[in-house]
Amino acid sequence: MEEERMSSSWSKLPLELASRILSYIPHKNHATFRAVCKSWSCVLPFHEQHRSPLLFLFQGDQYRLFNPIHNTYQMSIQQPPNTEILYSNFGWLLMRALLHFDPSIFFFNIFTKERIDLPCFCPPLTRFSSNFPVNLQNAKFSFSSSPTSSDCSVVGVIVVSRLARICLTKPGEKNWIVKDIDFTTSNKPCFFMSECNPIFHNGQCFCLDIDGRVAIFDLKDPEGTWRICGKPFSCRSEYGRQVFMVESDGELLSAAVSEEGQIQIYKLHSSRVDWINMTNLDNKILYLSYYGSHIETTNFKGMGNKIYFPKFEGDRMVFYSFDTKKYHSYGDKFRSENVYNLSQPMYFTWIKPMF
Repeated sequence: MEEERMSSSWSKLPLELASRILSYIPHKNHATFRAVCKSWSCVLPFHEQHRSPLLFLFQGDQYRLFNPIHNTYQMSIQQPPNTEILYSNFGWLLMRALLHFDPSIFFFNIFTKERIDLPCFCPPLTRFSSNFPVNLQNAKFSFSSSPTSSDCSVVGVIVVSRLARICLTKPGEKNWIVKDIDFTTSNKPCFFMSECNPIFHNGQCFCLDIDGRVAIFDLKDPEGTWRICGKPFSCRSEYGRQVFMVESDGELLSAAVSEEGQIQIYKLHSSRVDWINMTNLDNKILYLSYYGSHIETTNFKGMGNKIYFPKFEGDRMVFYSFDTKKYHSYGDKFRSENVYNLSQPMYFTWIKPMF
């Protein structure tokens, strides 16, 4: 009788919890785990159902991967020396050399250690060169697909007030194509490029400025047309505000985060090219960083409608919940309406495992 009661108790364990338990069990014992009861027979490890982006960060004297869902460190990573990250997507890092005499830029896969070199970033001089410090520190980069794909394009964008420089290349090319755009005669306000990297969307490159305006560049346009669209997030600039942009299910989303941690999210109206206020993320999870933001859909109840930042309360990562309008961390009672007293690593980005 007692044995039947125990068996019934195990079978009623929530499948999400069973999935988390299975994630910590060695693979060779998974078959035994699934034989415990009928309801567990089809359970997959949590990471196989919800393979979240990992936080790649510098901690102490080494680079590490942090899993925000399990709140654990996955592994230590050997990054190429004297380099820094420019952008992260599709499981790859776009990186540059930090040495002054080395203008190299390349893709690096931290999981396979594969490296794919791009042309050195030394764009040729043009009639706008006196206005542009032509170096990597002033450029924001993005790439359209995995560097192993034949249709991968890489873009670097530099904006100085009413002048823009677009640099384009592909893996295997020998040079960068440079397009300089002068919109000093435009009646549009100055475009102050944010720290957010450009986003490839519907064959175009979208850039976000610090107030929420969008600049759009068509990669196939030989004239190099640069359109500035949309209205600012608010009627005034806000000191210390951070802005981010990410593509989700064919739409562009942005997030504006105030200095104290108040958050507003927006969706870009495709025809008006204006930002529309959103009140929640529903079943989506947003992972924000300047060098690569990601958004994921989850089917697990209670997991969605959250934003993960590279911010920590002690040794636990915090997230923002749109359900409570507060910051929380898993496994303890921490909750806060602001980000004061939270720590943040100096060097970080999100990276999505693609295996």
